[in-house]
Amino acid sequence: MTVGDTEIYETRQSTEATLIMPHTTILGTVTVLQVVEGPVDGWARVRLPIRPNGSEGWVKARDLMLYMVEGKVEIDLSERTLTYLEDGREILTTSVAVGSQRNPTPEGEFFITDSVTLDNPGSLWGPHAFGLSARSDTITEYNGGDGIIGIHGTNRPGSIGNAASLGCVRVPNDVITRLHEMVPIGTPVKITA
Repeated sequence: MTVGDTEIYETRQSTEATLIMPHTTILGTVTVLQVVEGPVDGWARVRLPIRPNGSEGWVKARDLMLYMVEGKVEIDLSERTLTYLEDGREILTTSVAVGSQRNPTPEGEFFITDSVTLDNPGSLWGPHAFGLSARSDTITEYNGGDGIIGIHGTNRPGSIGNAASLGCVRVPNDVITRLHEMVPIGTPVKITA
């Protein structure tokens, strides 16, 4: 978690930042970066919630508030399932809707950047939604964001089990409510075909 606007460097030896991550996301959550190396010698290599997917950079450790996350989310696109695990133990598995052939859900290693409760639980996104560090490969702007992929509920429960979304992962509303109560921001999310 960042402690303010955070300078991102290409390498530990870089003298100037290549990017500044704002302190909060467009959804108002404190910005989270996933540490993949370090901190060592005052630096940490982090995974970034930007385009292109898989982007990394270096940050000064003093600009981070570090914490451990116990669980992880695994999404299998071919099986159309989402599993939440803690300490390698399966806590929850559910069927999901995934991106359509035209707007596929991206594969890779990501993390949860936002966890929100929606004003209208009957909305397109259901009662809760997670924003991910993943970005759509086909949609560059949606609803004020830059094609952010999410895990969320749905007002179309019949779509569960199908390739029906714009790239997000839809789960049943009762499941997203359980996940919202259990899963913290920063949790790793692995999406495989």
